[in-house]
Amino acid sequence: MLIDVSPQDVKAQLDAGEAILIDVREPNEYEDERVPGAFLMPLNLFNPAQFKAPTGTRVILMCQLGGRSTQAAEQLMSTGTETVHHMAGGIEAWKEAGFEVQVY
Repeated sequence: MLIDVSPQDVKAQLDAGEAILIDVREPNEYEDERVPGAFLMPLNLFNPAQFKAPTGTRVILMCQLGGRSTQAAEQLMSTGTETVHHMAGGIEAWKEAGFEVQVY
């Protein structure tokens, strides 16, 4: 099951240390701007068979708008992960919510 998580809920979970955020965009996109604390794992290198989520921590996927994170979620679900979370609207929704991005 794919669960959409709002940017507000993602921020609250990150601030509480309850989640990690995986950015599946390309390295150049991540280098241009990123959600503080997000980890880069580009979709073209994403290997669900090797993906191990930390125990007790929710993993939330994100991309620019939600398409690539949905693809990564589908890959995870195809390998038996029952529930996958992704940030609805991606980094664009994060910015629209007024949250900080790191810009380089």
